[in-house]
Amino acid sequence: MATINLIIGENYLKSVSIIEDNADMKAITPTIQYVQQVYIKSLLGTRLYDQILSQISTNTVSALNTTLLDNYVIPCMLYYILSECTPVFKYRYANKGIMIKNSDNSQPADLQEIQFLMDKWKNNAEALAEICTKYLVSESTDYPLYDANTEIYEVQPNKQNFTHGLFLGDDDDCRPCYRIGHE
Repeated sequence: MATINLIIGENYLKSVSIIEDNADMKAITPTIQYVQQVYIKSLLGTRLYDQILSQISTNTVSALNTTLLDNYVIPCMLYYILSECTPVFKYRYANKGIMIKNSDNSQPADLQEIQFLMDKWKNNAEALAEICTKYLVSESTDYPLYDANTEIYEVQPNKQNFTHGLFLGDDDDCRPCYRIGHE
């Protein structure tokens, strides 16, 4: 299996996020790779994504791509990592089955709390992804590879990054939001 260059390394991830220093990178690294391949590639498109990874591997990241990474991609990526790592921190795969991590001084979150955190982090990531997309569209002359994906196997960059809808209430709740007059 080919090694994927990581956009975010362990030291940086732990220094700028809420992930603690004792978190096991063996569990986090596959999540970082997944976030890059799914969310970040969809954000940038195949050609710009591949260019950035190539520049990272040769330590020749251009000034424009440094700006893109530092100001837009990495902040967005941090929240996608938090969203995707949330269940990873609770559950571990072992010979005896799927285990729930626990300690004497803490209580593990339940599934509803985990889902709440995953949704929160993903909403934050999508908001930052939208800002990144607007930046890339407005600076498209500086990033010609952004819209250069023409092959069928290439990922086209997202132009709309929000995946959650807007909750307007239950269908059963037909009451008006206010009442005219007093009864």
